[in-house]
Amino acid sequence: WYQRRVRLIKQIEFKIEESENEGPPLRCFTQLNWDLAREAASQSTIRYKNKEPISVLDGIPVGIKDELNIKHFRTNCGRAKQMPINKEDCNTVAALRSFGVVFIGITNMHEMGMGVTGINPNNGTARNPHNDQHITGGSSSGSAAAVSSGIVPFAIGTDGGGSVRIPTAFCGMQGIKPTFGRLDASNTSLESSTVTSIGVIATNVADVSLVISLMFLRASDPRFFKPGKFHPVRCISETPFSKLRFGTNMDYVSYCQKEIQKNFDEIKSRLPNIVEVALKELCMNKIAHTCIILAETAQDQETWKTQKDTLASQTKIVYSLCSRLSLQNYMQSSAQKTRAIKMFESIFKEIDILVTPTTACLPKRIDPASLSYGEFDEPNLLITMWFVYLANLCGLPSMSVNAGYSEDGLPIGLMLTAPWWREDLLFTAAKELETGLKKPSRFYCPVLKAKGQI
Repeated sequence: WYQRRVRLIKQIEFKIEESENEGPPLRCFTQLNWDLAREAASQSTIRYKNKEPISVLDGIPVGIKDELNIKHFRTNCGRAKQMPINKEDCNTVAALRSFGVVFIGITNMHEMGMGVTGINPNNGTARNPHNDQHITGGSSSGSAAAVSSGIVPFAIGTDGGGSVRIPTAFCGMQGIKPTFGRLDASNTSLESSTVTSIGVIATNVADVSLVISLMFLRASDPRFFKPGKFHPVRCISETPFSKLRFGTNMDYVSYCQKEIQKNFDEIKSRLPNIVEVALKELCMNKIAHTCIILAETAQDQETWKTQKDTLASQTKIVYSLCSRLSLQNYMQSSAQKTRAIKMFESIFKEIDILVTPTTACLPKRIDPASLSYGEFDEPNLLITMWFVYLANLCGLPSMSVNAGYSEDGLPIGLMLTAPWWREDLLFTAAKELETGLKKPSRFYCPVLKAKGQI
């Protein structure tokens, strides 16, 4: 296999073309550069031939969300307007390049990350590989679809309000939002955010833990990691699964759709030690998260002033909300954030992991009109984000693992949230709880023979 990397890239090219021509286009990627991918694959082949691979990721194909700067590509953030071609990588992408990965291209996303459906009238909407009439979730829609459909083994996304974990759950994959500051977001559009983290989506927990651990070695945020203040990422905790203390809040879970509640009850019965914990001021915490992420988005006034006419209606609505927030709103929300952090400091003295469903709903059907005009579906937004926002507000590491499927074959996610810097606890639990994956109806794994090829 190591001598076949260039052939693999050619096969991926064929598979992506196939995914665009069969049924509604899958639209995982919005930018591709096959010349660059083949060159990187060729260099990787030479390294393996000389028995000098850079890392275990050398030659592995990967997709990068359209929110992170990658050399020779544009960072459009899902917009219609074409931005200048980047002259350098952001630090996190540079770390991946140093490990020898092959960048296939830029993955699709919800415009400006301002939504959780993944519907994008500018670039076309990424489709859920398990049912292409349903949403992928967002905003890292293309990254989740690319992994779920088998095109790449892992992809990079960002998570400011569940944007990695929601599409991970809806597409039946495994994905992590690490502790805020775990990965360096400098030289990206996320630089000023206090709630957004760079994350990883992969087909299994082992791959997620491997990729995030390697990325941390060369892309840790210098603001958080100084001499004497180093928190390594371990792929497994010293505490075994049987000794982990889990907590949940069943009143909180009761808002889920029935199939998700039933699935959670089954998962709950498999946990060795689980107790009920008090989650206080949930409504105020949700308002605080919303105000903070909107206020920080409002800093990007250049986009609003110069590109207003090119933005989708759904994005214009969010930007108009941003402009109504005051400094007092932001300060009050920051105070509430401090209260929420103190709440979790107390909770994690009693438990190791908070466990809930990832979302309170299954991925909804796509409204055909939204494909052309976008949509702002506030009720769906609230129920989709029902569980995910707390980890963003407080900077906690949180992971979604596939927990099973609905009667209609739609994936259901389970969310695990741990104390700050304890991703190892998530990996230990997730490896025990991840459910065997079902092959989606739209599957384009490049290592399998393509249609019409021998």
